[in-house]
Amino acid sequence: MIEAIIRKFAGSPFTLSKLNTAAVDRISGAELRAALPDMLLKGQVAAVKKSWGDRLYYIPGDVLFNYWSHWSSLDSARMVPGNITLVQAAKRGLVSDLFRSLSWIAHHGLPLTAKGTIHQKSLNKWLEQIELAEKDLVGLDLRYPHQEAYPARAAVLLDMLLVLGVIRKERGSWSLNAHELSVWLSRSAQQMNDMLLHEVLLRYVPDDVTLSHFAFRLIAADLVEGQWYSLQEVCVSLTEQRMLPGELPEDKQLWMRSWLEALSGLGWLDLGENREGELVFRWSVKPFSHQNSESQLGAEELFYIQPDFEIIVPPEVSFRVRWELELYCENVTMDVMSIYRLSRTSIAAATQQGRTVEEAIDFLHNGSAGIPDNVLLSLKQWAKEMGRTSLAEVQLLRCKDEEAAGRIAAHLELMGVLEPIGPLAFIVDPNQRNKVEKVLEELSLAPPRPGLGQSPQLQYIRLETAAEIAKQEAAPNRDLADQPAWIYNGRDYQFYERDISIPKRDQLFPGMQDIPGVWLKELRKYHPSTARKIAQQALEWDTKIILRMDEQLVELIPERLEGDENWHIHGLLMNPDMNGKDLKTALRQVSLGPEQWEEMRILLPKI
Repeated sequence: MIEAIIRKFAGSPFTLSKLNTAAVDRISGAELRAALPDMLLKGQVAAVKKSWGDRLYYIPGDVLFNYWSHWSSLDSARMVPGNITLVQAAKRGLVSDLFRSLSWIAHHGLPLTAKGTIHQKSLNKWLEQIELAEKDLVGLDLRYPHQEAYPARAAVLLDMLLVLGVIRKERGSWSLNAHELSVWLSRSAQQMNDMLLHEVLLRYVPDDVTLSHFAFRLIAADLVEGQWYSLQEVCVSLTEQRMLPGELPEDKQLWMRSWLEALSGLGWLDLGENREGELVFRWSVKPFSHQNSESQLGAEELFYIQPDFEIIVPPEVSFRVRWELELYCENVTMDVMSIYRLSRTSIAAATQQGRTVEEAIDFLHNGSAGIPDNVLLSLKQWAKEMGRTSLAEVQLLRCKDEEAAGRIAAHLELMGVLEPIGPLAFIVDPNQRNKVEKVLEELSLAPPRPGLGQSPQLQYIRLETAAEIAKQEAAPNRDLADQPAWIYNGRDYQFYERDISIPKRDQLFPGMQDIPGVWLKELRKYHPSTARKIAQQALEWDTKIILRMDEQLVELIPERLEGDENWHIHGLLMNPDMNGKDLKTALRQVSLGPEQWEEMRILLPKI
């Protein structure tokens, strides 16, 4: 039953009256309606209620994913032979672009204008970190708030960050949520890709059954990672399954090409051309792939520190580790193998975020295959030079040791600017503060920015431990799964109240109390006028009629009545004993008059 509904509606909403239109072959509309309560209870179908009480039904996203990814009845699309010209390799990917976005927000924030949009300068600087391009998304025709201010790639990134719950909008900027960030960065790359493609399919495919079938068709198990397939062959496989019409309008063909281009820009598909110039594609990284087992928890992959202070980061290194690398190092490249660089400047910047050099050394020891001696020596030297002083709220310059205090007291430019208080402290003239900080920088004794080292709310988030994450996840009412869509795809049901009520029998089959019960219970011979009323009722319920013809029981799916006194009923006639036979032989179109059968009754399915 659920397959018939998916084939007809995909993810689009439908009413109870429209459910009949999903009837196909042996399945009647009545059978679909009778199955609805059970499908609602099992979560195969969900419902919402409009403000005036009307109900809308729809197939939840998880049901669609499960159906398509395990659909074994699908005719396999044929693989494209060799001689493929690569047109566009899969880009770095949405996982990577989101990570760069999170790091950027942690370091720089995303300040907002009075209108609630990101400052143009900050927006441009942020998007410089992103590989996803406008041309990757242009054909999807996305609709979203502040469309005049944000390019499509910024809208997609904001939408994904919002649905993951990792950012929130405050009065003056977008900020990070520490718990949700910790949860997200604790996932494997495969888990991230699974979640992101799930959201992309549910959010950016229009409310169009044909386009939905095409987009979800790509995740079916027969399209394996690393093999080339043509767009045409995929469409043919859907047409053979009666999921697409024989001739596709040009606008739908253009959208399908645009969808493949978007998936390439988001890091999942390679695009190419075959010898005939047809568009072909292959999964570079395929989420929901059965050949990719879920990442196993084991020893953490290590990164490699080079004597020249560069750090080589293999793809298996976790995003939790990368988050700390983003703090202590400068990112050089982010690719399959990412490169970071340690420097005095990067370590100093980390101390401005409330970390210490000792913490940096511990992190590098634990996460790497070893710290070269010259790198460790430099880190220890920087530790001596950093964090030895701090500016107190009362403009007090404190020294960590007497050697630092002596160097400061002896400096000519600071004489008369600082007032000593004991052997390790000086009062700073507020009007000379900039001068004091400049001299301390020259002496390699610059303190952290005021208050940052002491602040209970650090700018760069310390990720929660696994135990802290587990404790938060166990707390009630922490469900971020139903984040509203920021990019509008045309499906209105997301704006309505969830409805968990189950329709009763008289709602599914109105008027039952107004007909004789014998119409449903016994095979009888009726006067032609009564037989017409029975046929009319079966039509209204879109249910089958059992007929006894030539001493044999057959089932009729009525389609229309014709005539009054000399009437005929048109429909599909089937033999109940031919369930395993080919539909072409089991079903036949007929036009019958009441004199052509001996007995009849309405066949109402059980609920």
